[in-house]
Amino acid sequence: MLRDSAHRYLLEQYSYIQREKILRAGGYSPEVWQAFAHFGWLGAALPEEAGGYGGGPEEAAILAEAVGRHLVLEPYIWTVVVGGALLLGSASAAHRDALLPAMVEGRLHLALAALEDDVGQGFAYVDTEARRVEGGWTLHGRKPVVPNGGIADLFFVSARTPDGVELFLVPRTAPGLRVRTYRSNDGQTAAELVLEGVRLSDGDRVQDASGALALLALAADHGAAAVCAEVVGSCAWLVETTCEYLKTREQYGAPLAKFQVLQHKLADMVVAVELARSMAHVAAAALGKPANERMREVSAARLQAIRCARLVGRDAVQMHGGMGMSQELDVSAHFLRLTMSTLQFGDEAFHLERMARLSA
Repeated sequence: MLRDSAHRYLLEQYSYIQREKILRAGGYSPEVWQAFAHFGWLGAALPEEAGGYGGGPEEAAILAEAVGRHLVLEPYIWTVVVGGALLLGSASAAHRDALLPAMVEGRLHLALAALEDDVGQGFAYVDTEARRVEGGWTLHGRKPVVPNGGIADLFFVSARTPDGVELFLVPRTAPGLRVRTYRSNDGQTAAELVLEGVRLSDGDRVQDASGALALLALAADHGAAAVCAEVVGSCAWLVETTCEYLKTREQYGAPLAKFQVLQHKLADMVVAVELARSMAHVAAAALGKPANERMREVSAARLQAIRCARLVGRDAVQMHGGMGMSQELDVSAHFLRLTMSTLQFGDEAFHLERMARLSA
């Protein structure tokens, strides 16, 4: 039912033309986000005690696949999947009780600011400092790439203290915080954060040094599993669209679908999507397992999704010829989004290294 309702709404209300209008207006539609909240999708993957509807990673994967198929710009994965996992894992009950309902109702956007220059997915490499002051902390540093930073109301910011890396919640309006927004190559919103003495209370700390890195790794794996499903949705759409194009486009007096080399390419794309779909299910199921097992299985799924995104995106554009790179054709937008997805929550090198280390 969840899959059918998501696809029906997005098919009727989120055409490529409507998406282009949202893109030109800033890359985010409050009306669409409120519709997501109205249908219960923002709480579908959260447990009931957290204000959700009793679902879990499988429900998040269903919605992420719909997000990928329809190229949704609104930040479901960053606000609900990653932000939700961070709030659920917060050491502060006040954070969970106050913020999760607001997120489920569509009144709160979240973003993760935990990576700095040239550190890949290394959450432990943090130069941003949290200095102890009377009654709280001050934060000093810079976070250059913050997905969803263009519209987020609250930022999860990692910072180094004498005890290690800790995690804080920073409001967008906090004095001392400068937010420079920009658009990523696939049109989504992002931001650079500059923290110059941002003053926080003890209550703004999400996790101390004993649990912050583990919580960040868990939230990133939730995001990685959702991106696997998003890639499946986008690639499945590209396979169907390319197949239809080959049936109708003629060359040398015959439909392109008659040429055996193109049939082989299409068959490779179908196999890649089905492998990625199977591994996306593995990733979603792994999120409840012990940390090492979870990370190994999520990395295996991400590797399959990354390779699927490259193969299907490249071949779909190639088989559409010059039209495949035209902005007027949604194939090019899928290609851009798939290319960006290969870098999110760890690239191929990161997941290969993590799998090797955990399997040794």
